Amino acid sequence: MRLIEGVPIYTFWEPCPIAEAMVEHEGRIVAVGSRAELGARFPAAKRVRLDGGAIVPAFNDCHCHVLPLGIDLGKADLRDCTSIPEIQQRLRDWAARHPDAPWILGRAYDQNRLREGRHLTRHELDAVSRERPIFLNHVSKHGAAANSRALEIAGITRETPDPPDGAILRDEHGEPTGILLESAASLVSRHIPKPSGTELVEAIHRATRDMARRGILAASDASTGWLDLEAEVNAYARALEQGAPVRLTLMPLYSAAQRAGWLERQEQSGEAVGFTPEPPSPHPDLRWGAIKLFADGAFTTRTAALREPYVDAGTTGTLMYEPEELMERIWTVHRAGWQCAVHAIGDRAIELVLQGYERALTRLPRADHRHRIEHAMLMADDLMARMQALGVVAVPQPEFLWWLTSAYLKGLGARAQRLMPYRSWLQHGIAVAFSSDQPVVPGDPIIGWRAAVTRTSMDGTCLLPDEGLEPLVALRLFTEGAAYATRDPELGRLAPGMQARWVLLSHPPEEVIVADIQVLTTSYSLER
Repeated sequence: MRLIEGVPIYTFWEPCPIAEAMVEHEGRIVAVGSRAELGARFPAAKRVRLDGGAIVPAFNDCHCHVLPLGIDLGKADLRDCTSIPEIQQRLRDWAARHPDAPWILGRAYDQNRLREGRHLTRHELDAVSRERPIFLNHVSKHGAAANSRALEIAGITRETPDPPDGAILRDEHGEPTGILLESAASLVSRHIPKPSGTELVEAIHRATRDMARRGILAASDASTGWLDLEAEVNAYARALEQGAPVRLTLMPLYSAAQRAGWLERQEQSGEAVGFTPEPPSPHPDLRWGAIKLFADGAFTTRTAALREPYVDAGTTGTLMYEPEELMERIWTVHRAGWQCAVHAIGDRAIELVLQGYERALTRLPRADHRHRIEHAMLMADDLMARMQALGVVAVPQPEFLWWLTSAYLKGLGARAQRLMPYRSWLQHGIAVAFSSDQPVVPGDPIIGWRAAVTRTSMDGTCLLPDEGLEPLVALRLFTEGAAYATRDPELGRLAPGMQARWVLLSHPPEEVIVADIQVLTTSYSLER
């Protein structure tokens, strides 16, 4: 048992919002209050005095991709590249450091940041290597770039048809350029050697250590089953048994859950209550979350589904399913008793998801369902009102504003001023939970927190400043809001009985705009 003191403790617990001290034992909070009171109540507790600005609940990244992050950390990082030659050199350097790797792999390239103003082609990747296949994930994870060798391995030629929910981009002669959008990317990625069970565990350790360093001690993997559901779940459990520091919530993909037989509950009459459809968890800190669906793509690849066309592409994006099929899938998840989380970025996609939730809840009412819309980016007043009426949780990523605003302005023009209206959501009574979607962005919660307050991008552009939040309100959406969205009663506050997951900040949280706030240590670091 130890007594933490020395800095203000922001508990987000109404009976004691700011405490002088906190007692914890075996990973649980026993008491919070004044130093004198807790010192008298727990005289045998080891006293630990910390220096810094404040203790707050640890960040909870309730929509990210844990295993893909760990895998990506082993690839060439292209996020900050601003030209095609820079990407080529970064790949050559990586290939030289990994001479035995069968594929040259890169992550997070973004054509919107390149001075050429376009995607790179397979011929430009061939200049790096014609013998080894090359595959680069787009920053959005909704597209990829491949060289000629990778296309050959996948059997992609000018005769290859586009998959139903994807596109093989082609040049003026009809030849594939190497750019693969949405599901077309999987035509190549399925040929990349799959990691072994041990490699999966190592990737999860890489990801969770990296998260913990940034103050993230709880996270939700929003695409479990993209590789192999059973293997992934086993890897997460093994990593936690070996001491991985992050409490993990898994969000199985619809297709993976369906194959596992988890969506087979038959239709019932009356109100759906008390459902417990989840299989047993193999570890106390491994939880089941919502079933994950996709309604559309991404703004950065112009595949998010819009009511009106993009200003620079003349298209309206891509729906992953026909509207009736999407609504049937939502109904299947709802009927089976699971929480549902649908990726929907464009206003057309958001509208369809809300229609699906409305149909499902009308057909089979369910109290406190906490169905979610992931990203929920391009909003309109009619959509906000429907979200509130249905009790749908919005799960946006403020860090997107810092990194990607320029791409949003290029594609949406004036409509970018309607993106992610945080204050309006809260004023409408909509539950909001902040997250990152890493590795789409670096997943720095301080950057995301600050962006939620200032709504300012890395180049100084500010979108809807009136939608910015007060620092403590924004912080609570990364903690309490995320715990609500993930239905986790043990996180979000530093209160008796809760898990003792906290971070020590270098400055008080009210100073997030004016101070260079850093994470000095965490409850995990102190344990070590």
